[in-house]
Amino acid sequence: MSKLLLALVLTQGLAARGQSPLYGVYYTTGNSRFSQAHGSGIQPLTSHTRIVAGDKLTLLDNIAQVTLFARDTSYIHLEGKGIYTVAQLDKMPRTRIRDTIIIQYFAMFWNDAIHPGPAASATPHSKSIVLAPRAAYVTSLDSLIFRWNYVSWARKYFLRIRSPDGQLCYDSVLADTQVVVHFPGRMPAGSSSEGNSYAWALDIVGESGRLQFADTGHIVLVNDFTIIPHLPTIPMDSMGGIAPILERIEQYEKAGCTKEAEAMFFRLINDYPDDNALDKLYIAFRRRNYL
Repeated sequence: MSKLLLALVLTQGLAARGQSPLYGVYYTTGNSRFSQAHGSGIQPLTSHTRIVAGDKLTLLDNIAQVTLFARDTSYIHLEGKGIYTVAQLDKMPRTRIRDTIIIQYFAMFWNDAIHPGPAASATPHSKSIVLAPRAAYVTSLDSLIFRWNYVSWARKYFLRIRSPDGQLCYDSVLADTQVVVHFPGRMPAGSSSEGNSYAWALDIVGESGRLQFADTGHIVLVNDFTIIPHLPTIPMDSMGGIAPILERIEQYEKAGCTKEAEAMFFRLINDYPDDNALDKLYIAFRRRNYL
């Protein structure tokens, strides 16, 4: 299997050249080089390469392959011996990227290339008193953070969770505005693909000691092992690399298989520790899933 090289954080040269990249290297194998229009001569095409106007790519043997992605959410695949200028690359046919998570990955890559900095701030919360979890959240996690806005006149908060048949399976009076609810032994996941739906209710204990309604909703607990075998296959295309893995993670998350999606993300982060775009995708994933 060809060695995968990702387009990661640019470590040198870009600031000095003062140009925004036009292409980023996603995948390369075999013997390939690139020369900078205003730089230090011919260099290996490595995982830190970004291509700007005036650069030239050279594939030196018949097994050489390079996949470049552009800012218009498309990519170009080069194979075999050849010399390519940026002007030639601009005229070549491209394959459009259509998968949402891959588009997000490349958007974060470009943002980091031009404006390096920390991950984007969290999405603004809704006006609902309960901030997490979101309405009808589906998950296979073993625990979940319930978080709500502070109410100035509240003495305590009363959180209750009921099973699909209406049985009370969790109740707690809390002074804080968040609590971690552990599911094992208390709220089992469903054995079917629909999972088990648990209704929650948050009430406020006021100065008089009486309960006042605050918010309600429900969560659905599913079992990864029940759902994953029935998910459709992720098609492989010429892009290769981590794209199918990211697509699988997105598929798992949408199906509520949060536990396995998080494990796959964690393995990717360990395999590619310097990939800022991947880090930002992972941070966004954890934020969406209250991790």
